[in-house]
Amino acid sequence: MIKRLLFITVMLCSGMLYGQYLEIGPYAGGSYYLGDLNPGKHFAMMSPAYGGIIRCNFTTRWVGRINFMFGTVSGDDLKTKAVENRNLNFESQIFEISIQGEVNFLPYYTGSWRQFFSPYIFGGVGAFTMNPTGIVNDEKRTLRELGTEGQLSGAYPDKEPYNLTQFCIPFGVGFRVSFWNNFCAGIEWGIRKTFTDYLDDCSTVYYLDGETIDIANNAHMASDPTRNHLPGMQRGTSESNDWYSFIGLTLTYKINLFKKSDCNKFSDPVRDFN
Repeated sequence: MIKRLLFITVMLCSGMLYGQYLEIGPYAGGSYYLGDLNPGKHFAMMSPAYGGIIRCNFTTRWVGRINFMFGTVSGDDLKTKAVENRNLNFESQIFEISIQGEVNFLPYYTGSWRQFFSPYIFGGVGAFTMNPTGIVNDEKRTLRELGTEGQLSGAYPDKEPYNLTQFCIPFGVGFRVSFWNNFCAGIEWGIRKTFTDYLDDCSTVYYLDGETIDIANNAHMASDPTRNHLPGMQRGTSESNDWYSFIGLTLTYKINLFKKSDCNKFSDPVRDFN
């Protein structure tokens, strides 16, 4: 999946050469998640995130871009108080590649004296990798390998381990401003709709291989750290998938693809510094 998206990204980069100018630069900010261990508290347990952005400005209103994002998302029942007496926790690193489009609310051109700022909205498609881990018996464990909801147990033969590579739909809002000749600074908040309920390794029910929880069995303890639940009792909510979000700052540098010519007529009567 990631390889396919990389191929599409390379093709899009080639197509971007037909735009008016490129902007390339870093992204820095934070990431967090919404799901069974954090049903509705935005910005809770936020972790540092960073990445890169390639933006192609086709007109003063329409922009295409490619994002490469790295971040960590986490949840802990003891901190978010999502469910009492469950005590689940997780952490997962996210690597995302996405192709997005932007729409400026105001005409914008990097280097302009007049059209030098604009709020914008963005949306697109992407793919990401995840690998939830958790503290089990005082050690950090990879939760997928434990099959915490019976994915590796004969008690649930129809359950398969979840895929660690998933699609997402990113969308959000931002604000950008031009300064000096070729620089653009911005701030944006974007949220990702995913198609998995296992970003946090929690979705359906508790399970046991036997009649009682074996504290030496990491799968048992990861599934039910409190040892207070019966097999088949509700552990998570599978009716809705998980979400994650990035919020941060961007700083891009403008690269002109053409000399001043008819190709840049869309910027007139904007006064360009170059």
